[in-house]
Amino acid sequence: MSVDLTTAPATAPALPGGGLTATMYREYCLLTRNRTNLLLSIVPSAVYLLLFATSLANLVGEVEYGGRTVPYSEFAVPAVLLSSMLAAATTAGTSLFQERMGRMDVELWSYPLGRASYVLGKLLASTLLILAQSLAALLVAITVFDFRWPASHWAAVLCVTAVASMAFNGLYLLLATLFSDFRRFSVTINIVAPVLLFSSPSFYPVDRMAPVLQWLSWANPVTYGIRGIREGALFGFGAVWPWLLVLVGIAAVTVPLLGRSLVVRAREL
Repeated sequence: MSVDLTTAPATAPALPGGGLTATMYREYCLLTRNRTNLLLSIVPSAVYLLLFATSLANLVGEVEYGGRTVPYSEFAVPAVLLSSMLAAATTAGTSLFQERMGRMDVELWSYPLGRASYVLGKLLASTLLILAQSLAALLVAITVFDFRWPASHWAAVLCVTAVASMAFNGLYLLLATLFSDFRRFSVTINIVAPVLLFSSPSFYPVDRMAPVLQWLSWANPVTYGIRGIREGALFGFGAVWPWLLVLVGIAAVTVPLLGRSLVVRAREL
């Protein structure tokens, strides 16, 4: 008897602990059983901050942002967090692509594990990894730099980081479903991150960017992540809502498209 896996239900009878829990546990095992990959996924953002402490932060000094003069270290920390976020999203996208090429994705999100649990499990596991990266980076920032952010500002940074993580992981996972050739996918996904990062007001204020880049930055989703984290750090929750709503909108559109794209690709088997 043949079974059309693409028509499997989006949700399925619960596994022990639930399908979502099982998927997240699988992602956790894949990450932690290779200690080298675990360290490489968490440490880089802390290393970047140390480099800023000894080089660019001392070179630039202070910048004007939002009517305030702030140390460049405070200005640049959100860009470091976004850089790590894009690196983690790249890893998540590559993982999904490899599972697609091995037909593992269809096996996993067919019965008894629904594709909704499969997609959300990957998104939540990547989000938790990014929050761990961010906490490690912020602990280094507290140690190295003279930050005096109120507790509510730290909470705003972590809140925007979590939402931005869902949005960017969704975008990268969606991108992973649009390719069938590994070399093209690898080249594209490794080019996208630096292009998105450096065509946004990441390490420089938007008014210092070239006019063309200023216009392009408004179509760049990384701009909204950086602005949200930066304004959460400097001004608190009251300033982050416009950027947070944009990021929620990106996640709300991307996740259903990701699930649909997985089904379309599965039907091509």
